[in-house]
Amino acid sequence: MIAQHKQPFPWGAVIWSSVLMIIIPLGAAIAISVGYGVVVGFQTRGDPEAINAAVMSLSGAVWYQALPKILLAAVAFWRGMRLAHSSASATLPVVSAAILALIGLIGTALLLFNAPLSGEQTISFVVDGVIMLACGLAGIRIARR
Repeated sequence: MIAQHKQPFPWGAVIWSSVLMIIIPLGAAIAISVGYGVVVGFQTRGDPEAINAAVMSLSGAVWYQALPKILLAAVAFWRGMRLAHSSASATLPVVSAAILALIGLIGTALLLFNAPLSGEQTISFVVDGVIMLACGLAGIRIARR
């Protein structure tokens, strides 16, 4: 008779993965905007109107809008690879981490940034979910090779 060893679900790795998928892209975006505001503040000798205009123009830049999605993809891929090493079947942990991270992103947007759930914001959240799932599952696939 073959004995089967049931591995426990890696809740710690799943929660850690979802937290990292929230913090790293959000932290990078905030750090860049604050850092840019400080640099412009020194260049304009503290002119608040110039600082506000510079930071607002930064938020409209295409690369600045794409940066959180790129970082989210990189973190999801990395955590998918790590979750593949922590359990035999890593698909469920990656899907769980993506769902928890998506709930966290929506909660963060609503509670901290008072973001309206308009059509554009909803599409952005759907894209985030697809990115997390696709890159996490790609990370599993690469780690299994």
